[in-house]
Amino acid sequence: MVTVFDHAVQAGQRAYFTIPVGELAHKAVIQLPVIALAGEKDGPTLWINGTVHGDELNGSYAAWELSRELDLSQLAGNLVVTPICNPMAFECRNKISAVDSMDMDTAFPGDDSGMLTQRIAAIIYREIKRTANALISFHTMATPYKAEPYSVRKLVPGVSEEVNQVAERMQRSFGVVANCLVNLCGSTNELPGVTSGALDITCLKDGIPAFMGEMGQGGKIDRRYVEVGKTGIRNVMKTLGMLEGDVEKPERQVLITKRRFLRSNEGGFITMNVASGDEVKAGESLLDIHYYGDQIGSYPAPADCYIIGTRENPVVSTGDRIAFVGTEWKTW
Repeated sequence: MVTVFDHAVQAGQRAYFTIPVGELAHKAVIQLPVIALAGEKDGPTLWINGTVHGDELNGSYAAWELSRELDLSQLAGNLVVTPICNPMAFECRNKISAVDSMDMDTAFPGDDSGMLTQRIAAIIYREIKRTANALISFHTMATPYKAEPYSVRKLVPGVSEEVNQVAERMQRSFGVVANCLVNLCGSTNELPGVTSGALDITCLKDGIPAFMGEMGQGGKIDRRYVEVGKTGIRNVMKTLGMLEGDVEKPERQVLITKRRFLRSNEGGFITMNVASGDEVKAGESLLDIHYYGDQIGSYPAPADCYIIGTRENPVVSTGDRIAFVGTEWKTW
């Protein structure tokens, strides 16, 4: 059995419920949906968290569908899902909450006396820390961008080798082609601003193996990516000993160890010449750009690149992100 948010779920049972986490000025109650499955066999508890940013939907949908499909007589351990952990951002399908303008993925482990986003993060993380043996944090690229599913794992100072090894096995077994490794142990890294409040980083610091699954594009449900997410969760559960069977992985996986965003140097309309998963040589054209004139410009790749994601919204201003690329990668 598993007890989560004061709900006891007996072995062989599923539970779908909501918990109150705050209220708005006009007294409307804010509630989080929770899914809890208790297998008929003993085993670890895998926690899946989704929609920490309000437009990131595919992973949450995958976890919900899978929760209805799993045979609990074959499940060893427990599956807990918080599919919409940031309800105020979800309400607007935005990255941040309209109530306090906070990014929840900078707010963990939360603050019971803080702003609304921090308080919700505290409610969720207290149960994660108490209950979870492993965690998948689902995300997507932002709505204006397209990407094939990829994973992200972080090396965090002070985390034990044992926890890192389990997290690596989870990431690799998730079974997507592109897999990123972000090293936060040095004096500089690719992630600007606050990183310490991310859910996966917070889990790793507390000894809970975790990684991120980036499931395509934000703002929509894409059946292809939902199915990839479901397969990935099953793969991780097999790796953790929660399900029997072979892990389903592609013939080739790529490990990306250095990444960067490419940004437009001018405004206008763009047409992408590359797609997620392409490998591009330095100097090759990534996109064409124009503004209703007789000249069409080109944006060459500044270095050899593995294309992680590209901009779908064709309207850009100076400084807008036009692609997310790996600049160091190898076959894994």
